[in-house]
Amino acid sequence: MSETPALQRSHDAAAPGRTAGAGLEELLARPLTDAELDRATAALAAPIAGRGGAATSVLVIRAGGELLALPSTETAKVVRTGRIHRVPHRSNDVFLGITNHDGEILLCASLEHALGLTPATAAERPATVVIGVARERWAFRVDGVLGVADVPASAMREPPMTVSAARNGCVRSLARLPEGEASVLDTRALAALFRGALG
Repeated sequence: MSETPALQRSHDAAAPGRTAGAGLEELLARPLTDAELDRATAALAAPIAGRGGAATSVLVIRAGGELLALPSTETAKVVRTGRIHRVPHRSNDVFLGITNHDGEILLCASLEHALGLTPATAAERPATVVIGVARERWAFRVDGVLGVADVPASAMREPPMTVSAARNGCVRSLARLPEGEASVLDTRALAALFRGALG
């Protein structure tokens, strides 16, 4: 997995007698900086050819206590979480409302409620991920952004029917990563779920 500089620093800083897991927990305990958000967005925008060849590039995230991933080519950006304004008679558990980011109005949804996950009581390094095209962009909060990874075909497999059904048909594949196996989400199916919540 190609690690962000922040993740690499957490491994380099591990001292004798201190587990790598402890270092990662410390890293995840602090909020994302503007520079880290910019790096995550830049990594998503980088040409896939420049990231290692025949592999699937994904943005690795944590949400609802699970390890998830989104195809980099279908992820617009990672931004700081802003205030969400409810829409009278339209907002619900899945469709939360709208937010303004740099003058762009984004539709906000709950990834956890859409996928049937249990919302985390405390986020590790909260951020907002944006998917979709300019005319219909959806934003959703995640508990942590681990970075961008290039996953070889040998580390990908089809999800069991039980996994796909449990996540409302939004799991495209499973990716084997150093942190564990991540469910790679189908962003079109996810956007359709969000859209359906508009009523």
